[in-house]
Amino acid sequence: MDHKELFHLSRLRPFEGLALTARDLLDEQGYHRNNLHRHVVHMHGHGIVQGLQVEIEQRKDKYVAVIQAGYGVTRAGQGVYLAEPMAVPLEIPRQDGEYMLWLFHVEAPDDQSSRPVFDTNEKKEGRTKEFAAPRLHPVEEDHPDAVALTRINVRFSRMVQVTGIPVPRAGRQSRAAESYLKPKVVEFIRLNKNIINNLFRTTMLQELSLGTLGFYSSMLSAEFLLIEEGTSDRVLYRTAGALVGYSHDFYNPLPPTTERLDRFKEFIRRVHAEVPGPEQSDEIWLRWFEKFDRLLQPLAKVNEELETTADTRRGAV
Repeated sequence: MDHKELFHLSRLRPFEGLALTARDLLDEQGYHRNNLHRHVVHMHGHGIVQGLQVEIEQRKDKYVAVIQAGYGVTRAGQGVYLAEPMAVPLEIPRQDGEYMLWLFHVEAPDDQSSRPVFDTNEKKEGRTKEFAAPRLHPVEEDHPDAVALTRINVRFSRMVQVTGIPVPRAGRQSRAAESYLKPKVVEFIRLNKNIINNLFRTTMLQELSLGTLGFYSSMLSAEFLLIEEGTSDRVLYRTAGALVGYSHDFYNPLPPTTERLDRFKEFIRRVHAEVPGPEQSDEIWLRWFEKFDRLLQPLAKVNEELETTADTRRGAV
C-alpha cells in the first residue's frame, strides 16, 4: 500500500441496496489497516522494535547475513515480523560503496487457499500471506516499506559490517543509538572514576579541587541518568559532551604525572574544542561521538598504568 494513503483515509459508507464488490471489501480492509499504520507511525515511530540483530559471516568464499528473530516497523507504519532466525546468502555488489540491509514487508497470494470463482471453472487464491524478506540496497536509497537492519561496506569484493552508525529504532523517543552509545558513556565514567580514585592514593589529589569535585559530581549524575532504559539519543549525546567538558577542566590543571596521562590531556583538549552546540543536529553529534569513542582506549591505558603505579607514587608531588 502507498504510505501516502495514511494521511487520506476513506472508508466504506454502506446503505440499503448497495451491491458490494471485491473492491469494496479491499477498501474496507485498507481503511482499518491504514488507520492502524498511521497510529503506529505517529505514536511509536519507525525502525527496529526488538531483536533483528545482524551478524555478517564469511563462509568460505561466500558472505552470509545471520538475522535474529524480531519485530520492526516500516516508515509506512507496517509491522514486519521475523518469527525465527534466518541465514541469508549475500551477493557481493559489483560497485564498491556503502549498502543497507533492509527487511521488507512482502505480500503474496497464498497458494494453499485456492477457491472456485462463482459461475466459472476458474480458481483463485482466497487469502494473502504476509512475510519478511531481506534485501541489500545502496545506502542512499530510501525504502518506506522496509526496516533498516545494518550498514555494510563493500570494497574490493569484501563485505564489512559498519557497527559505528546505528539504524533507527521504534519508540516514543528517538533512541536509535542507545545500544551503541550508552556502553561507551558508561565505560568513560568507569575509567575516569578509577583514575580519580587512584590519583587520590597519591599526594597529588589529597585535597579536593573545584575541578575534581565538579567532574566527580557530573559522573555520579550521569550514572543515575543512564540507569533507565530508553535514554534518547539527544540525552546521550549531550551527556557525553558535558562529561568531556568536566573532564577537560579536571585533567588540564593536573601537574605533570605519567607520560600517558600528559598525552591524554592533549586528546581531551581537542575533543572538548569540537563539542557541538546544543542546537546542532543529531547527525553532527554522532560524528563528534566518534571522537569521544576514541578517548576510551588511551583512558584505559592511563587507568591500567595508575592501577600498578599509584601505590609507588604515594608520596608524589
